[in-house]
Amino acid sequence: MRKIALPLAALFLLPACEQAATPEATAETLSPVAANEIALADARRVLDLEGGVNFRDLGGYRTDDGRITKWETVYRSGSPAGLTDADVAELKRRGIRTFCDFRANDEREAEPNRFVEANSDVEYWTRNYSSESASGDLSAVLGGEDASPEKTRATMIAMYRDLPEANADSYRAMFRFLAEGATPLTFNCTAGKDRAGTGAALLLTLLGVPRETVVADYAMSDDIVDYRAQMQETAAKNPAYAALAQMPWELVAPLVASDPAYIKSALAALEEKYGSVDAFIEQELGVTPEMKAKIRANMTETV
Repeated sequence: MRKIALPLAALFLLPACEQAATPEATAETLSPVAANEIALADARRVLDLEGGVNFRDLGGYRTDDGRITKWETVYRSGSPAGLTDADVAELKRRGIRTFCDFRANDEREAEPNRFVEANSDVEYWTRNYSSESASGDLSAVLGGEDASPEKTRATMIAMYRDLPEANADSYRAMFRFLAEGATPLTFNCTAGKDRAGTGAALLLTLLGVPRETVVADYAMSDDIVDYRAQMQETAAKNPAYAALAQMPWELVAPLVASDPAYIKSALAALEEKYGSVDAFIEQELGVTPEMKAKIRANMTETV
């Protein structure tokens, strides 16, 4: 997996780490947001896989009610096509039993899920749709005469307002598996930042993780993956990247970024329409109060 050090995060978190080490400020006495600033940089966060893309553990985050998300229970990732035999063995060691693949038909055909191929007993969930149906506006913007980085970014912000509802079937399935206790569970898309990133934001919000942490977890993708290199290397077999690799990078960069404004746009749209993110999860994704309680019990523990 292409990992880079998190220099900005490390510099930002250093004072918090030092503070946590003093008697006056332990992990238990820090606020959830402050504790999660440290948790974001935990060495367990990003899996050290040879061919994984943006493969991360959602454990270690404090919730507003004083609980903490369990490690090695739910993972988010990008395309699993590059997983090596050693990677597959590591994920098997972690006991992954459910894989929710949010990618479209053509994406999965071009880049098969290597972990599922090697483990027939894993519950593998997919849905039937084409990536072309989800990328029409972006293709028009990137190829238009008035194309610009600013227009790409604005289109992404607008697209994110529709992303939770457009992928409701995927998130509905994910929450159902989590309520049933079908963990450890992994959910993924191609880049691991848009469909998967939004899924992570919805899940962390349901668990009561503070909004600041939800946004920071989303934005971390920029520090973990070199999307430009990934796009160039996989363009020959990945239909989603083939055309993009031929375009000027300055136009494409906002598309592959994990701009905090994107996920904030998605969550704000849900709050405007449904009153809260929780209301969307309940009304549109069918997560009942009983299911929510089970998900929290399955995914969190006392500090």
